[in-house]
Amino acid sequence: MLLLGSLRAEYEMQKDGVKNKLGYLSFWRRKEILSGNVPRFPTRRWWATEGLSEIENIYFDAIRKSESLLDFGAGNFRMFYKLKKAGYAGVYHTLDIGKEHEYDYTELSEVRRPYGAVLCLDVIEHLPLEEGLNLMTRLRDILLPGGILVIQTPNARCVRNPLSWDMTHVHCYNISDLWAYLTTLNMKVEGYRVVFGDSPRNPISLFGYIFRAFFITRVLGCDFADNIALIARKE
Repeated sequence: MLLLGSLRAEYEMQKDGVKNKLGYLSFWRRKEILSGNVPRFPTRRWWATEGLSEIENIYFDAIRKSESLLDFGAGNFRMFYKLKKAGYAGVYHTLDIGKEHEYDYTELSEVRRPYGAVLCLDVIEHLPLEEGLNLMTRLRDILLPGGILVIQTPNARCVRNPLSWDMTHVHCYNISDLWAYLTTLNMKVEGYRVVFGDSPRNPISLFGYIFRAFFITRVLGCDFADNIALIARKE
């Protein structure tokens, strides 16, 4: 299987030149990492709230001591308002290509300074694989030593097709591969599978949740978590 993968990678690189190069530069190292002790990725929840949901509290804990933060793909400033309300006191800069709001940057090439933390939430799924991998590498490069990169993106193994949620989604990642890729960038990485919706509030709904989770994972071989999240520290 590994030989087949290697031959296929070589064929794609010869066919497309450097188009898919980043996807294969660390091919064997990623395979070696994935053959070892891949960590367990626990579930955490996200729900619509003016405060911080469970997974957003984890993001806040990761970046709260950073003196500067870049929100890449800031959108409608949803996280800006949430993190400021939660008490983030550092420099907060925003970047987005949209024209509906005013941002500090409109493209990454404008960034001329390092940051203690970078948020990249719900962005990389809108890019082809090569561009997504390149973006994560560039975001790592603008981090200060010990800086934090937070990535959130749809879960490719979700039982519902993540590409069907939004017509601008073009590529999805599974959490093990993305964890391994960020690890090859010399980062210490922890990951979570993100479930949309608050925790079940009564025994009947809890039983239904457990049954659905068991059926989806053990019978269908898929995942019930909608998103994945990775918190990577630059070493």
